[in-house]
Amino acid sequence: MNNRKIIIAVVYLLAFLAGVNFVIFPALGTAFTDPSLFALSSSQFGNLFIPQVLCIIVACLGAPILVNKWGPKIILSLGVLLMLVSTGSLWVLHYFLVEKKLLFSVLMVLVAFTGTGFGLSITTLNPLAASLFEKGNTNAILILQFLVGLGTSTSPLMMNLIGDVRNWMYLPGSIFVVISLVLIVFLFLKIEKGSFFKLPDYVRIPQKLWVFFIAIILYGCVEGTFGSFGGIILKSKGLDNNEASIGLSLFWAGIALNRLLFGVFSKIFDLSLFFLYAPVAVGIMIILLLVYPHVHLLLFMMLMIGFCMGSIFPGSIGWGTVEFPAYSVLVSGFLMAANQIGTGIVTNVLGSFSGYINDVLQILTVLMMIICGLFFYLKRNSKIKDAF
Repeated sequence: MNNRKIIIAVVYLLAFLAGVNFVIFPALGTAFTDPSLFALSSSQFGNLFIPQVLCIIVACLGAPILVNKWGPKIILSLGVLLMLVSTGSLWVLHYFLVEKKLLFSVLMVLVAFTGTGFGLSITTLNPLAASLFEKGNTNAILILQFLVGLGTSTSPLMMNLIGDVRNWMYLPGSIFVVISLVLIVFLFLKIEKGSFFKLPDYVRIPQKLWVFFIAIILYGCVEGTFGSFGGIILKSKGLDNNEASIGLSLFWAGIALNRLLFGVFSKIFDLSLFFLYAPVAVGIMIILLLVYPHVHLLLFMMLMIGFCMGSIFPGSIGWGTVEFPAYSVLVSGFLMAANQIGTGIVTNVLGSFSGYINDVLQILTVLMMIICGLFFYLKRNSKIKDAF
């Protein structure tokens, strides 16, 4: 099957479903910590995601080499299959009694499979989406990342619709069935390897790509802070639990909205300056978060912080893809790994500094200014206007 529209639809559907599958373990947090079900402690539940982050980083760095050797279709299929093994095994756990002592180890292995599958899938999907359009590579990646983000918000929503935590098995079960069907359709599609996925015989990572790498690590630190500890930050400013949850949702909604609008309107307008100054806008919003701790303003600032951040990560992948066409798949894996390194560092370190929220926010402001400086350094003699 070689219909371009069908290929595009299936590729973007896989991106959405990868996002759905990626957060299946966090979405089942209430079931994992329920004494009558999995009975994990809070620390065990937190440690559950260490192998996921590590496996994503390794998979993102290894995927470009694998795609170069075996092509995008095989590696993407492998990534989706690994996620299916994890999700299917989690579903099957409902039918088998596993000793409590072994249960945590089993879940650690399944989380590692999910992380590896997600890393392989997303690293391959970014350049694959870009390769499907002669122009607008960045737009394709932005919309793909919007769909991934939309998918990550879907699993918790599905869990809420299920209702009773004892019916947790319907979440992995339904996801397993849907992804299996889409994978079967994907296997019948003809996906060409093409020059887009080939690496030079001698791979030498360009100096500017290292600058992108550093910028996205710093970005990951900021995203990880607001994404994982946004609720804690808002509660330290006087908001109650419900208001803090709303603020966290608004942050992710802002990111998703920006990626969608940026992907659509960058086809019409030159948004390169918006992209370059977005880190400064984020820094200003964080300062306002510090200076004016009013409940409605705080919630609006969370929305705007997310909105201004939305295009920075996928936009960097798109810009890097245009800047280094011979390393398209390497750019995707390299920057995906950088983002995971940044978020991984924050989620494992920031808990010890929960009493220093204002200091943390000031540091985040400085990081965003550094990112802006790095982007302007990269702008010199670059192809940024072709990217946006």
